[in-house]
Amino acid sequence: PNGVESRCIFCKIGDGRVKPGGKSSPTELVFESERIVAFHDIVPGAKLHILIIPKQHLKNCWALSQELLDEMDAVADEILKDHGASDTPTKRFFIRPPLNSVYHVHMHVMILPITDPIWSLRRIGFESPWFHITPDDLRRHNDKL
Repeated sequence: PNGVESRCIFCKIGDGRVKPGGKSSPTELVFESERIVAFHDIVPGAKLHILIIPKQHLKNCWALSQELLDEMDAVADEILKDHGASDTPTKRFFIRPPLNSVYHVHMHVMILPITDPIWSLRRIGFESPWFHITPDDLRRHNDKL
């Protein structure tokens, strides 16, 4: 739709109009490059829960170029390394469309354990491959196209 970028919260974070965390508890970016920003999820679902987004508005993971996917994945590697996750279980994934809560592609990067309650629908989405897709799964899908 027209003007979606002007209303998209992740576009506003990406271009600096809004700080992550919102007005009530603004935080700083964890990472920023020319094309990508990363920040803490405002409702963390794990010990560490960071979102990585492209600054450009892309509706979901199917719209990512291979180059941008690789760049986001490399940022995830760097963030996890910076947080000492070398021997700790981690997850990184996109929620499968159309189940995403924000229609601006975002990669979830987590240091486990997941902290959402066992009955939480969001936890089911984080844990089940029916609801999420990893960067490697996305690459395999794209290779078939």
